Amino acid sequence: MVTSLVVGRVNMNLARRIDTWGGLLISAALFAASRVVSLFGGRRLPPMRATTPPKPGAPPLRPRRILAIKFYGLGNIVMVIPVVQALREALPGAEVDFLTLEENCTLLERSGLVSGVLGMTMRGYGPFLLSLWRAVQRVRARRYDLVVDFEQFVKLSAIVAFLSGAPERIGFNTDGQRRGWLYTIRVVYTDSEHMSRIFMRLLRPLGIAEAARPVHLATELAEVERVEDLLAAHGVVPGHFPLITVHVGSGDNFYRIPLKRWPTQNFARLCDALVERYGAAVVLTGKGAEERALITATRAEMRRQAINMCDELSVTELLALLARSHLVVVNDTSVMHLAAAVRTPVVAFFGPTAPLHYGPGNPEDLVLYKDLYCSPCLTNYNLKVSRCVDPVCIRTITVEEVLAGIETRFLGREAPLRRTLETRSPSARQGRVASC
Repeated sequence: MVTSLVVGRVNMNLARRIDTWGGLLISAALFAASRVVSLFGGRRLPPMRATTPPKPGAPPLRPRRILAIKFYGLGNIVMVIPVVQALREALPGAEVDFLTLEENCTLLERSGLVSGVLGMTMRGYGPFLLSLWRAVQRVRARRYDLVVDFEQFVKLSAIVAFLSGAPERIGFNTDGQRRGWLYTIRVVYTDSEHMSRIFMRLLRPLGIAEAARPVHLATELAEVERVEDLLAAHGVVPGHFPLITVHVGSGDNFYRIPLKRWPTQNFARLCDALVERYGAAVVLTGKGAEERALITATRAEMRRQAINMCDELSVTELLALLARSHLVVVNDTSVMHLAAAVRTPVVAFFGPTAPLHYGPGNPEDLVLYKDLYCSPCLTNYNLKVSRCVDPVCIRTITVEEVLAGIETRFLGREAPLRRTLETRSPSARQGRVASC
């Protein structure tokens, strides 16, 4: 079951500042109040700056009703879903609900791993506060045994976890963020491995230490047919090889300049070359006014034709397109993780973030990353705030080196993956779907 609490569109940079300082004050006040209550018999939180190591011999927690929290980032949700699967497999009788933003609901429902999803959106400050109030009421009414908070630096999620009333709360105690005070179990955040494995660290207090297994995100027949109809309308026949999806955007931009975007003129040159060298059918995807403008700019600089599917696809139809594609060329954004989830090879551009932490993860993928001494400058330690005004790291990835990598790995006559791509099934698997 999905419950949607529609709020509004807020300025995310302002929201981040409010969360940083307002969240700090609220967390401190709640911590102090909890310590006072503990004097009269309530459960005592660990000291504010204490670690919470496991107690030798203590049995692992066995909660029956669990709330997972992760607000922003569809790509993060893709990486969290295998962790939820590991949780469900270790605790098969437990109910797992999820609190997130509304745009993530469909994907979580599609996984079939959650009992319910509580969705919030960001469309205005007043409605947001009302939505938050309602969300807190609902999670309190559910009387959870445990909250697992997957946020890396946001304090709001820790506050909601505390206000849920759950006796056990697990979350990241990220260095420099002062966000772990309200957890009963504080897990050290570390940037030493891929984010999917960092998320798995949150399950260690439950005695779950195995590596997470991939989760297939199924698509329905109607979604597959919708994609085929759109392709056919642009002259792409079933079985055409290669079909290449290109995503020129990078989600919402919170910085002075778009740090995570490969230049549109480079995308234009690359798309032209893919059409001319390999006879590729190129599909451009995006959502919203900003990415619509990027696609317009890209197509204006192209000599060849590309199919514009901006704003044409739902998230699950996008999954069907990615599964239908032979290759996906993309910036470091959620589309990259969605492509990885349906096992479509990826060509991904990295610069201010590191592929060690957020790479697509499949061994056949091609990742372009300069690994400059100033990179990565967007991390969970600095709230993903960068002062960079000259993203040399991503601008200096050349079209020529991208084409060389595609030729060598994927589409050249002697490329090791060409035969695999040519025989790739054109349709995605079908499965159950429930929408927000």
